[in-house]
Amino acid sequence: MENKEQILQRMKEDILLRGLSKNTLESYTLNARTFLEYCNRPAEQLNEHDIRRFLWYLINEKNVMPGTVNCYSAAIRFLFAVTFNRTLNYLQIPRQKKRKTLPEVFSIIESCKNLKHKAMLTIWTRRK
Repeated sequence: MENKEQILQRMKEDILLRGLSKNTLESYTLNARTFLEYCNRPAEQLNEHDIRRFLWYLINEKNVMPGTVNCYSAAIRFLFAVTFNRTLNYLQIPRQKKRKTLPEVFSIIESCKNLKHKAMLTIWTRRK
């Protein structure tokens, strides 16, 4: 039975063997550490239920953004699939839908000083 540090070291090796970036290495190992500390159980006992409970905690108690939840999810999926070599039911581990926002086009139009440019922007935005 491996401890958290041994698991994270093995994960680091898996990431480096695949040639993933330094940022991925740092992000995945930090996120995996957070997950393992949250669960506080032997890795052999962890499953989809633990992952769902952790993601629920991030969303509802920590109020993290969907992109951040997806980063944690990706790190945990890598941990299970590559480092633990365990198959997960990925349908039980959904990804968060990112909120889409429209650009503030009207503020650009209003800030335009040249009347000709303002007219062109207005016509262009109505064609879309």
